Amino acid sequence: MVKKLVITDKDLKRFERIIDAYRPITKFPQSGKWKSLSNKEIWFWMINQVLVVGGSSSSKRFWQSDALKKQILYDSLLTKRSDKTVQKIIHKVLRETGARYSSVDINKCAKTKALLYNYKFVKEFKSGFKEVFEMLDSIESKNPELDRVYYLMDNLKYFKNKSARDFLMNLGMNQNTLAIDIRTQNIFQHLKIPFPEQQSFGSKEIYDTMEREIISKICNPLKIFPLHFDRILYQNYFKILKYDYLQIKLDFN
Repeated sequence: MVKKLVITDKDLKRFERIIDAYRPITKFPQSGKWKSLSNKEIWFWMINQVLVVGGSSSSKRFWQSDALKKQILYDSLLTKRSDKTVQKIIHKVLRETGARYSSVDINKCAKTKALLYNYKFVKEFKSGFKEVFEMLDSIESKNPELDRVYYLMDNLKYFKNKSARDFLMNLGMNQNTLAIDIRTQNIFQHLKIPFPEQQSFGSKEIYDTMEREIISKICNPLKIFPLHFDRILYQNYFKILKYDYLQIKLDFN
């Protein structure tokens, strides 16, 4: 049985101070951002989502390099005659970014296999990523945001509990989910709030439960979108650990 999250009034006050201090300087994905993006741009975001597993340095190198992005353009890959050629291009780009877990042996590189698999899945849709996202956007259910997460988890490689949510949140598809990771755990533990160990979040039950607990006991009382709460913690992680929010004085004039 998954333990419930215990949030006291004192804890809520702390999170309120953190939100008030950093909301003005935090960058949030625009709702519906995916609608203005091309297949090329959404493909780059998918590559990014795989790159950041294990560390974000390779992601930064990828976004900063026009040469790397040019090598792996979605429409360019569609012109290749064989999956083997696409696989070699993906592997080369991953290696050049210094992606963690990107084996020098192309046949042992899990990230290469994942991106090739995901590329092949998406290209089966006539309009590519745009069609996938339009389908996800049209889901009508009790909780469409979670159903979108589960769809990605069921159909894509390297898209687990956190990654699937992060991808949808980055592209403005989901507003009410959380990309729980080691930073989240460290912040809660830093604030002396008991929190599951990071390795346990591989469990769908534990992840879903803690997400609901954070939303119902922190986000809802403080009237903040889970997406915004998530991005505030992630982008201001080191400041929060240094208790910078206790001293910060923002001039709104």
